[in-house]
Amino acid sequence: MPKMYGWVREVVPESLADRAGLQPGDLIRTINGHLVRDLVDYRFYSAEEELTISFARQEHEQEVHIVKTFDENLGVLFGEEPAPFIRQCANKCVFCFIKGLPERFAPQPGLAHGMRASLYIKDDDYRYSFLFGNFITLTNLKERDWQRLDEQKLTPLYVSVHTTDPELRRRMVDGPRAGEIIEHIQRLGSMHLTCHTQLVLCPTINDGPHLDSSIREEAEVIVDQVEHYQRHFAADNADGGKGAYVEAERNGADIASGVGEPFAYLSDEWYYLTKREFPSAKHYGSYAQIENGVGMTRYLIDQWARTKQRLPTSLPNPRRVTLVTGTMALPVIRELAEDMSKVERLEVQILPVVNQFFGAEVTVAGLLCGHDVLAALEENQNLGDLVLLPRVMLNNEGVRFLDDLTVAEFKQRVPVQVEFVRNAQETIEAIRLLGVSDTVDALSSS
Repeated sequence: MPKMYGWVREVVPESLADRAGLQPGDLIRTINGHLVRDLVDYRFYSAEEELTISFARQEHEQEVHIVKTFDENLGVLFGEEPAPFIRQCANKCVFCFIKGLPERFAPQPGLAHGMRASLYIKDDDYRYSFLFGNFITLTNLKERDWQRLDEQKLTPLYVSVHTTDPELRRRMVDGPRAGEIIEHIQRLGSMHLTCHTQLVLCPTINDGPHLDSSIREEAEVIVDQVEHYQRHFAADNADGGKGAYVEAERNGADIASGVGEPFAYLSDEWYYLTKREFPSAKHYGSYAQIENGVGMTRYLIDQWARTKQRLPTSLPNPRRVTLVTGTMALPVIRELAEDMSKVERLEVQILPVVNQFFGAEVTVAGLLCGHDVLAALEENQNLGDLVLLPRVMLNNEGVRFLDDLTVAEFKQRVPVQVEFVRNAQETIEAIRLLGVSDTVDALSSS
């Protein structure tokens, strides 16, 4: 029996679905006669104002009618993944991250089970690109997939281009129809679908003249399709990043003058490598690729500038805070630490962690393993009262590191309070709570 989507895990009390009689355990089959194959179908078909929902309850087929405002939430929560199956990637990219991971359940030094299970899912699924911003190659789309993209207007999509040269892309991606990338992007444009693309630069393979050509060819798509495609470059440091930096900046500026907005965006790593100033927030517009490391540092700098006045002027008792970071962001974290150190009775130290698992050249906090962080903390003789770590080290649920170490296991091995923070506000709030706990302790002991 094929796996089906639509099992209702929870119905929000007093919601439209609750008032209509839907219950946990029901299996939603169709909405207005359309089969619900996955979360994308559910969201698309349930957006209408008048709904006829057919569902199964204990093998009995039933039907309810709901009248609602456009896009009003029904209040149904599903218990499974967004789709009953995820489309696996059939490509063999030369830089594939998954190929470099230890085998799942193959014990490694310090790793009982290999890496986090979700890292081994090699997906290339346009539905996950639409829902979560996962990058896809467009190499596995069948005609029915293109028809669905057009019908449901699944936009934006996030596409790994790497190069527009057909033969070179076939070699780099090594997948079916890999050389048709420009035709695929043009087809998305003809459907009025926005496409955010990335190009991962590999030294001597797709940089230099290939980089120049890729930027120019994608620019022609913008002019032809009257669509705005954003470009992102992941960094290599063969020459400290300077060559590709200049090329991308020059081409991006030229194209921006023609289309009225930035076109080629450099990932934050380029600015750290070349020690150049980060562009202003205006450059990044809507921060469409912030989760891909494009504009994340500028966003943090501006966010901190707006909220740092919320830092307390002093704490009731002397306190020491340890800020954990990857080595790349150290210059910016130093600036934040300077502001924190102005709080009276607060001492701040920074602990940059070298990535031992993937190698010291991997410098972002999001690719640090829990055991590497633990080792760095254990070497430190005075962590103080609070250790603050970037939340990006954990999975979406906030419970596991890349190496499958759980947050609970991590906290058991750290002798002081540990907090994972997402942004400037949460960082400041954690420091403020240090003072609150002092006040509470003083009141309770009086």
